Amino acid sequence: MINDKDRLFDSEGRSFAITHNLKGDSITAWVKQFQANELKRQRKRTDSVFLTHEIISFHRDDTKNITLSAMEEMAREYIKQRNPKGLYVAVPHFDKQYHIHICASGVDKTGMSLRLPKADLQKLKIEIQNYQHLNFPELSKSIVNHRLGRSKNQDARFKNQDISNAKEKIQLTEKEFQFKLRTGRDTEKELLIGMLKTCYKKAISKDDFFLKLKECGLETYERGGKITGIIKANIKFRFSRLGFTEQRINDLSKFEEREKALTENRKNKQRIINRSK
Repeated sequence: MINDKDRLFDSEGRSFAITHNLKGDSITAWVKQFQANELKRQRKRTDSVFLTHEIISFHRDDTKNITLSAMEEMAREYIKQRNPKGLYVAVPHFDKQYHIHICASGVDKTGMSLRLPKADLQKLKIEIQNYQHLNFPELSKSIVNHRLGRSKNQDARFKNQDISNAKEKIQLTEKEFQFKLRTGRDTEKELLIGMLKTCYKKAISKDDFFLKLKECGLETYERGGKITGIIKANIKFRFSRLGFTEQRINDLSKFEEREKALTENRKNKQRIINRSK
């Protein structure tokens, strides 16, 4: 995080490093304080999380509107709402887009865990988004649909859009999203979805779809007597998590049935024509 390689500096060579609840200006000093704070942990487990790596990112189309001061303010607000009793280091970076790396302690100064339940994390995202929307409206491209305060009509419109685009959406976990942000590469899930889309477009039936998956080296697996997903590198991926619901796959059978019906109709018409001759 502190390395100058990707760290963001302005035209005058200035940057920022937020050290919340930390003293000193060296990595060594911060490490000792993180370690000392960890000793306060009230509930110890063998798999306790000592540190978390968190990222606030901004859309590349907002590049011309982003300033270091805005990024620093956003980082400080994030820490304030995340848990001001925690220990944090936050540094701005830029490779393909602007973002802020944040190192957070596993417990706060009282020894309580800084872990956020899923509902609280969602609430934090919404609050930070609202803050950005109100204080930095120029960063409009960086607004994510975390259910920003909208009217009922607006919410209904977004809901309808979500439904209509459901097949094309790729739901990434936080870990997958951070990987994509760091590397700029597609995740394993996105690569699999691309392969599934290709096989789906070429398939003329449900069985043909499964056959084409196997031809691509994707082994299918069953649950309850039904093929419900694929296996890649010994990891199981359910079709539904990849955007291919049971209904969507069954549509291939309907397509096959329609093709058979059309073929039979064409044959019947040809028979009638031949008889008339």
